[in-house]
Amino acid sequence: MADDNAVSVSTLDFKNRFQSSGIVPEVIAALDPSVSFYAGFRAASDGHSELLVPGVSLTISEASLPIEFSVENLGNATGVTAQTRYLIYLLDADAPARDNPTARNLRHYLAGNYTLASNTSGVVASDILRTAQRLTVSPNRFFPFTPFTAPNPQPNTGVHRFIYALYTQPSRFDNAGFQSVGMDPNTANWNLSAWRTQLGLGPAIGATFFTIDTGANGGQGASSNGAVNGTSAAQTTSASLFTTGLTAAAALLGVMTIF
Repeated sequence: MADDNAVSVSTLDFKNRFQSSGIVPEVIAALDPSVSFYAGFRAASDGHSELLVPGVSLTISEASLPIEFSVENLGNATGVTAQTRYLIYLLDADAPARDNPTARNLRHYLAGNYTLASNTSGVVASDILRTAQRLTVSPNRFFPFTPFTAPNPQPNTGVHRFIYALYTQPSRFDNAGFQSVGMDPNTANWNLSAWRTQLGLGPAIGATFFTIDTGANGGQGASSNGAVNGTSAAQTTSASLFTTGLTAAAALLGVMTIF
């Protein structure tokens, strides 16, 4: 069941929010999304499912497990067909600390072979935003290169920016892992430009981001205890729906041991 209060975000808004956050050009040289890419999370305040809009501030518990990925305006992406597969990553642009990001682009998740969810009636809509199409992955084709690691930045390391990005997946990886082209499994200091070249990727077709405020760090945090007790994102977003459950979320990511 979709949430009547969830509101779409335009691709222009996504682009502008990445720029105003400093992610572009500080972390990513450019972003010109052709689709609106969303994640869903469980709000700490009431346990409802919420739409992750770009720039929303989450608590560590809210960021611990996405419950859904979805996409709008997919027809605007170049070369997309019903058979297209997608890959998704999550990274911390500010590891280990906002004012000293010596492990910048710390990869928390990377997996491919996502497709549009479908059933006998056609493409399945998002449980949170009725105009979005849900992304899913078959367990038989799911071997994440970097299994999901829940964000858990240390206290007093500033405001961390966590980025989810969506790419169309080259068909060569439909039945082969990213290690087949020699991708480095190390997760810190991930060079995104070199990685895209190595895998033969085009630009991201969509991306979103959230922040976690861990407290003061070179003027980049609100307080000494912001990471754990920060304001719930439920206060800054309008979507509300009962959670679809952590088991389903774990299946989405191919993990069962991060609770």
